Amino acid sequence: MEEEDSVSINPTPLFRPPPPRTQTLDDIQLLSPSSSQLCEESTNFCQLYTPQVKNEVIPRIDQHFRNLEDVYAFYNNYAFHAGFSVRINSSKMDKNGETTRKDYVCFKEGERRISKATTTRRRGLTREKCGAKLVVVRAWSSEGFVVSNFVEGHSHSLTTPRKTHLLKSHRRISDAQKSLTQHLAAANVPPHQQMSILELQAGGLGNVGFLPQDLYNKNRDERNCVDGYDADMLYEYFETEQQKNLNFYFTMEKDDEGRMSHCFWADATCRKSYQYFGDVVVLDTTYNTNRYSMIFAPILGVNHHRQTTLFGCGFLCNESSDSFEWLFKEWLKAMPGIPPKMIITDQDLAMTKAFANVLPNTHHRYCIWHIVSKFSSKISALSYKEHYDDFKGCMWNSESPEEFDRRWEDIVTKSNLSDSEWLQSIYEIRDRWVPAYTKHIFSAHMTSSQRAESSHAFFKRYVSKENTMLDFVLRFERALSRIRHNELNLDHKDVNEKAFLKTSSFMEKGMSELYTQSIFYMFQDEIFQINAYVVTSRHEDEHRCLWDIRRPDMEGSRSREISVEKSSNLVSCSCKMFDFDGIPCRHMLAYFSRMQIMELPTKYILRRWTKSTKASRVMDDLGSVGKEICDRSVLVRRQGLFQLACNVIDEGVLDEEGTEVVSKHLLLAKDELAVLRSSREPRPASVIEMSISNGSQHSFNEPLQVRAKGCGKRLKGGKERAVKKSRKCHGCGLIGQSHDKRNCPKLLNISSQDVRLDDDDDDMSNNDDE
Repeated sequence: MEEEDSVSINPTPLFRPPPPRTQTLDDIQLLSPSSSQLCEESTNFCQLYTPQVKNEVIPRIDQHFRNLEDVYAFYNNYAFHAGFSVRINSSKMDKNGETTRKDYVCFKEGERRISKATTTRRRGLTREKCGAKLVVVRAWSSEGFVVSNFVEGHSHSLTTPRKTHLLKSHRRISDAQKSLTQHLAAANVPPHQQMSILELQAGGLGNVGFLPQDLYNKNRDERNCVDGYDADMLYEYFETEQQKNLNFYFTMEKDDEGRMSHCFWADATCRKSYQYFGDVVVLDTTYNTNRYSMIFAPILGVNHHRQTTLFGCGFLCNESSDSFEWLFKEWLKAMPGIPPKMIITDQDLAMTKAFANVLPNTHHRYCIWHIVSKFSSKISALSYKEHYDDFKGCMWNSESPEEFDRRWEDIVTKSNLSDSEWLQSIYEIRDRWVPAYTKHIFSAHMTSSQRAESSHAFFKRYVSKENTMLDFVLRFERALSRIRHNELNLDHKDVNEKAFLKTSSFMEKGMSELYTQSIFYMFQDEIFQINAYVVTSRHEDEHRCLWDIRRPDMEGSRSREISVEKSSNLVSCSCKMFDFDGIPCRHMLAYFSRMQIMELPTKYILRRWTKSTKASRVMDDLGSVGKEICDRSVLVRRQGLFQLACNVIDEGVLDEEGTEVVSKHLLLAKDELAVLRSSREPRPASVIEMSISNGSQHSFNEPLQVRAKGCGKRLKGGKERAVKKSRKCHGCGLIGQSHDKRNCPKLLNISSQDVRLDDDDDDMSNNDDE
């Protein structure tokens, strides 16, 4: 037997004749015992359990309380020592709506009602017609409430002290614990790990004060609290950010029913980043966002460290061309400078139509990865196995449109795929995805939207589809701050660290001081190979010179052509690496070495790849310098004070004397601030609080559920689809079904006849029991 069963304060069973021991007011004659107060009529004795607790915690008849909160706290404390849980059974009010009577009962009072429901949740019986209760009535001679009836005996055994913390009325998440869990959630710590941290702090799960399910329920209630106000709260948050910094840009629109339909925002850092790195843009809308599944459209680019950078974000209610057109018009309004040179997206007709209207001079490129990945499903398995490598070599190794066309036609003829409509369709739009057709346009070494999809994987560690729109934006901003801090870290390294040099080349040393480290190492790989190439003159006329560049030690290596325009002294290579990446290729560097050009000419150094790319100022629409953070913002003041407080606490916590000094001055500062606040007018309620209590003047209703075209989809190969078709359901025995045993219609039809007990343990009714 466990030690807990022998604790002296636990109740012991007594045998007494009915009725149970009660205390009543002499002047209250109308109160008659109810069925819950009396044991069932029987000639035998009734078994009752009377708690053995200290006298000072036992309620007394005519005991006075100031309010109902004190009544509940006192009776719940008694219940904790006794070993049962308390719930409110009924209330009585007068015509003015004021409570005149309230009944507090044991959680096993009454009996369960039976109803039809699903069998997914099965709960045991808890109601046992227990008659223990406490009744208070309003005191007419003075303010407050007095105890009018107290039934002490229970019809069931009581809980031992080791299990008391599991009872519902004794489980509570304190304000300090709520604050801690909110901070942990902001740091992307999931609830189960939050419980582990609280367990370590409290010295065990039994000392935490609540169960893991209570934490999940708290998060659920907080999400439900914003139901109906989510869009308005998001609008108010954007307004607050704009007040902190006038360079924050946002816009929101609603449909005819008042529901939020479109939203776009970009902070000051996004706008500045576009000024520096807005030549190439990537857009991918397949990311699953919040509880409304709105289409999330982050507009991304590449910074001078070849990291992903953000140019703005949008929420869309659908993926129509009108929605994309609206998004990019608002984005162009917010961004300084000219439109981008290239934009990379999925193969989407709605985007194609929208960009043709909004960005007619921007080259719209399709993601090559999404097109290539469809080969396995669009052509036969045999053709894919025998000819895919040929297609792959044609797409990636062709250096000119003419070469690609010739090789493609040969492969299609050889594979007998001339009748393939899909191959014909992608060939007709080859100028949008084949590298040979797009190498002449700068794209920062990007051929697909994989950069956007990799950023999605990063952001998924911070946000989920369960988030409200406001919570999603807040968590997204925290994730974005991590990305921007990584950029700051690399900027710091560029200033304080020098790259390792592989050669004694003067050009290599000079570019190590100009390029960022990530770009320099790409340049270093090119210049390290120049001695392996032979440069020979092939042709010269009055306009240009042509040179052949080849590597003799590598069998089958391709010969490249260097063209030099005499009028402008412009050097170009047939591989188009400089046009595509913005970094001189090894063939151009070999030519410069042959011509004894010691320094890389300025025209071949892109400023966007250098350490000084962000040295220039960015002007806003009014001609003033855009600031990333407003110096007067509450955020900056809070960050400064928080850092100062952390430094002081770290110094003072080392010994008791220091702790006393810090505590003394913090309490003194608190008292002075209280005097300062009391001398001012009362602080008005926040805009978000007013939105919830009175309804926001903006009246943005929450959007409807949205289903994106590519959201949640994954490309499946022929083998995977074949396995799925041959899958057998172990419930009904059918093959090739889309269901399994867990959701088999046959099993669900059988289980729907089952009956379970209604889950009404925690209901708080207002029914009078007279």
